Amino acid sequence: MHILDTIAPERCKLGLQATSRKKALQAIANQFSKDNLKLVSFEILQAFTEREQLGSTAIGHGIALPHGRLKNCEKPVAILTTLEKGVDFFASDKENVDIIFALLIPHDLDFRDLQGIELVKAIFDNKTLCAQIRNAHNDEALFDIIEHAIKEYSTKDEAS
Repeated sequence: MHILDTIAPERCKLGLQATSRKKALQAIANQFSKDNLKLVSFEILQAFTEREQLGSTAIGHGIALPHGRLKNCEKPVAILTTLEKGVDFFASDKENVDIIFALLIPHDLDFRDLQGIELVKAIFDNKTLCAQIRNAHNDEALFDIIEHAIKEYSTKDEAS
């Protein structure tokens, strides 16, 4: 499976409201469970929280990449969201996070088996792309931006 297959238009959301890292993770967990009834919001939040305890998933410049493993997750799924107002994710650069790309994978899957996973950080290191995400005018545009970026970076990766 490719990272592009994990994202879908219905899992791209602009302007999620949260006042803390925990509330942002809870809102994302709720979105995942809304999309798939087998995924339980509390279990997702627990998986994200356990991962965050190992160290912040914030990568700087207002971006966080929370991820977790779940036994009842049948295939990798991702959500891309922006926050209405940035929250403290304990990033090393001290910037509040306002863009989150969250990923859930089955408990027995190795992250490295997900094709294109290594491109995610590179994609979000692109300041122009992040500006486009922050300025997206609706959820569909947000999906189009990330879909195009993943395809573009995948093509570059295959060429090298």
